Amino acid sequence: MCRPPSSLSWTSCLLPLILAALPVSQHLAVITLFLAIFYGMLAGSFGAEEVGWACAMMGLIAYGLWRVGWGVVKKENIGPLVPAASAIRPLLLPPLLLGLLAPVLGTLTSATTSDSIWPLAGLLFFVHLLLTDFRTGPDRRRKRRRLLRRRRSSGPRTDDPVEEKSLTSSLSLTSALSASVVLASRLPSTGHVFSLVMLAAGLFAGWPNLAKGVREAGPVFSVALTFSMIWLSSTLLPPPRHAAFLGPIPLPGGANRVFFVVLLLVNVGGPLMLWWAWRWKRRLGGNWDVAVVRVRKRTA
Repeated sequence: MCRPPSSLSWTSCLLPLILAALPVSQHLAVITLFLAIFYGMLAGSFGAEEVGWACAMMGLIAYGLWRVGWGVVKKENIGPLVPAASAIRPLLLPPLLLGLLAPVLGTLTSATTSDSIWPLAGLLFFVHLLLTDFRTGPDRRRKRRRLLRRRRSSGPRTDDPVEEKSLTSSLSLTSALSASVVLASRLPSTGHVFSLVMLAAGLFAGWPNLAKGVREAGPVFSVALTFSMIWLSSTLLPPPRHAAFLGPIPLPGGANRVFFVVLLLVNVGGPLMLWWAWRWKRRLGGNWDVAVVRVRKRTA
C-alpha cells in the first residue's frame, strides 16, 4: 500500500500510477489512429483499397500473434456430435457481412448535416472511452504453462474458467461502432464505408484483446506498446499549416499538439493529482467495541 508523499520517495508511489495509466493512453492512441485514417480517407490521402487491404493483412498478423504468443490453452478433442467451427469462418464472416451492409450503413445518417455529425461522433467516442475495460490480469503465457503443469501432475482435465464479458464492454464496443457508422456517412463511396467500418471492427473489437495480452506480459511490453501506438498515431495525423520550431527541433502543432496535451494530462497530470491527494488520506484504527451476537430463541 502506498503511503503519503512525505514518507516515501516518488518512485515507489508515482511510478505505479503512471504505469497503471498506460492502458488509457494506448486506447487514446487507437482512437486517434482511427480518426487520422478517417480524415485521410475524407481528404483523399488514403484510398478505400489501401485501407481495406491493410486491415485484412494486419488482422491476419494480429490473429497469428494472439494465437502463438498470447493464445489460450488448446482444448482437447473430445469428439462432439456437432463439428467445431473452423478457423476460416470467423475470418471470412465479418468482411462478408460488412460488404453486404456497407450500402445501408453509408446512408443511415447521410441526410444529417455535418454540424450534427461531428458532436455526435465525439459524444459516442467519449462514451466508448468511459466504458472501456482497462483491467490487466496476470500473464496469460505463464498461466498457460501453470495449467499445463497442473494437468500433467493431476491427471484428469478440469474446465478452465472463462472470462465473461461485462455489459459495459458491450456498450463500449457498440458506441465505437456507432461512431464509425456515423462518420462513414461523410465518405464518398460504399468502398470507403466498408473499409472504415472494417477498420473500426479491427481496432475496437479485436485490438483490445491483443493489447491486453501484451500488457499482461509485463510493464516493459506495456511501455513499448504505448510508445509505438503513440508514434504511429502521431505520424498519421495531418501536419500543421505553419510549422513551429524550437531552434532546430520542430514542435508539434495542430492535431498533434492537442493529442500530446491530452496524453500528458492522462499519463502525468492524473497520477500527480492522485499522488498529491494521498497526503489527506487517514487510516482509521483503534480499540473497537466487539459486537455481541444475540440469537432470539423461539417461543413454544
